[in-house]
Amino acid sequence: MNKLVEIANRAAADYGFRQIVQWSPDDVIGQWGLSTAEADVLTGPIKEALDRMPVPVEPDDLPGEQERLAKIIREELG
Repeated sequence: MNKLVEIANRAAADYGFRQIVQWSPDDVIGQWGLSTAEADVLTGPIKEALDRMPVPVEPDDLPGEQERLAKIIREELG
């Protein structure tokens, strides 16, 4: 779960990385060695959340967005 949170945090902060996560998730899954459950969360609820995220995320809003993503991950992976 920690790797997935790290990916989500980076995607929120770095729009270029966000695009890779959104549109080439298999590359991210392989590079980071995510489990099947983590991959499902990345390609499902996290992708949906990233798709709705503002571009760019304003610096003052970044901690809140990162916490929102972490909450999604915690809820999905228990």
